[in-house]
Amino acid sequence: MIFIILPSYNEEKNLVKIIKKIQILNKKFKLTVILVDDSSNDSTFKLKNKKYGLKLIYLRHKINKGLSITLETGFKKVIKIGNKNDIVITLDSDNTHPIHLISKMVKKINKKNDIVIASRFQKGSKVKGVNFFRELMSSGAKFVFKIFFPFKNLNDYTCNYRAYKLPLIKKIIDEKNFFKKEGFNIAAKILIYLISAYKNLKICEVPLVLSYHKKIGASKMKVALTIYLTLKLIWKSMLRSNQRF
Repeated sequence: MIFIILPSYNEEKNLVKIIKKIQILNKKFKLTVILVDDSSNDSTFKLKNKKYGLKLIYLRHKINKGLSITLETGFKKVIKIGNKNDIVITLDSDNTHPIHLISKMVKKINKKNDIVIASRFQKGSKVKGVNFFRELMSSGAKFVFKIFFPFKNLNDYTCNYRAYKLPLIKKIIDEKNFFKKEGFNIAAKILIYLISAYKNLKICEVPLVLSYHKKIGASKMKVALTIYLTLKLIWKSMLRSNQRF
């Protein structure tokens, strides 16, 4: 089984487009979509009543909890209903990630990779519709993470478009309070934790064409807060690494 987790906040119009694309993939793979609605105030809830050519599980937070906890909710559901041979896909719900890339990511997992990342830093990657400052942030984050947390074949630490083997997700869920007090930095935190826990982890990247111009609506990311949480994550992770020696 392939589980696709869609953490969502006010993304109804984008989700309609995404689910239609996933329906096409469902003809090739056995898919389950887990839509986690982070207390949206649009009509996202209506999507649970529509008929799709795939299985869709709808979960909703009573209050807005942010991306990190929303991902955790999806992961906990996967652990409850999945098994060790399943694959977990995470991606954004804003229609910026190309759904067809899932096929390539699944193939890479089946070739004995543990994590496959849709990367902005591979040959053939493109970023469309993102301003210079956001691109600079991404490149800067890559540079910093590569210095402090180098790992073979790993370049994009912050993109949330990934495929994981399910046991890795269970490992994270077993860590108490792992997702609390985090934000958009959670994607990097997951990777840093896993590469520290598994020295022989096999990671590969596939080129990502990020189409930010296709997004309907404004970005949910708070830039200043994300920078602060990312720097805090780097500092804490370095302290933990030093304590091991």
